[in-house]
Amino acid sequence: MYAMTCGVLAACVTDNSHWLDVGRRLKPFASSFSHARCTGIDVEVSGRSNDLKRPDKVFDGVNIPYENDVFDGILCTQVLEHVEDLDLLLTECNRVLKTKGCFSVSVPFAFREHEQPHDFRRFTSYGLTLIMSRHGFKVQSCLKCLSAVETIATLFSVYVNNNMGARNKLVRIIIGCLVIMPVLALASVLSRVLPDNGDLYCTLVLRSVKSQ
Repeated sequence: MYAMTCGVLAACVTDNSHWLDVGRRLKPFASSFSHARCTGIDVEVSGRSNDLKRPDKVFDGVNIPYENDVFDGILCTQVLEHVEDLDLLLTECNRVLKTKGCFSVSVPFAFREHEQPHDFRRFTSYGLTLIMSRHGFKVQSCLKCLSAVETIATLFSVYVNNNMGARNKLVRIIIGCLVIMPVLALASVLSRVLPDNGDLYCTLVLRSVKSQ
C-alpha cells in the first residue's frame, strides 16, 4: 500500500502545489511533498492515540475548515472506514479541492476491526469507485494491494500477533521471527506462481480527479 500510494503521489504532486492530508498520522508520505506544501487535519477524538497524530488543524470530522477550491490535491489514507458521515466528508473534500485536482485515497478491504469503536465499513473496488463518482470525482485508477495468498498470510499474521503473546515483548519477537516472517515470505513466493483472479486483496489505492 505504501509503495502504491507513493507512486500515485509521484504522478500527482507538482512543484509548489498545496495538498490537504485528511486524517494525518505521523507523516509517512512526507518525502512525497518535499517540493510541495501539505497541510494536515484530524479529529480530536478517535480510536488512535494523540501521540500518533500530527495535524495542523483539528476538525469535527465533517466540516473542513478551509475555503472553497483552495487545494491542488487531497491525500486520505486509511481514514474513510473511520468516518461516521462519509457522504458529508466527501462533499467537503470536493468543495475545498480545485477542479482537476487530484484526490488520492487508500482504504482496507480485508482487515481486522481496528481503532475501535471507530471502525464502520469496508470497501470493494466497485463500491469505492461508485461512491467517489457520486461525489464528483473521476476515478483514474483503483489498484488492489497484495495478492490473495499474501492477503491470507497477512490476516493469519495479524491473528497470531493479536492473540499470542501480545503482552510480552520477547514472545512477540520470537513469534515474529519464527512464525510471521516465514509465513509472509512464503506467501510472497507463492503469489508469483499460484493463480489469482484478483477478487481477494488487502487494500485499495485509488487515484481520482475532481470533475465537478
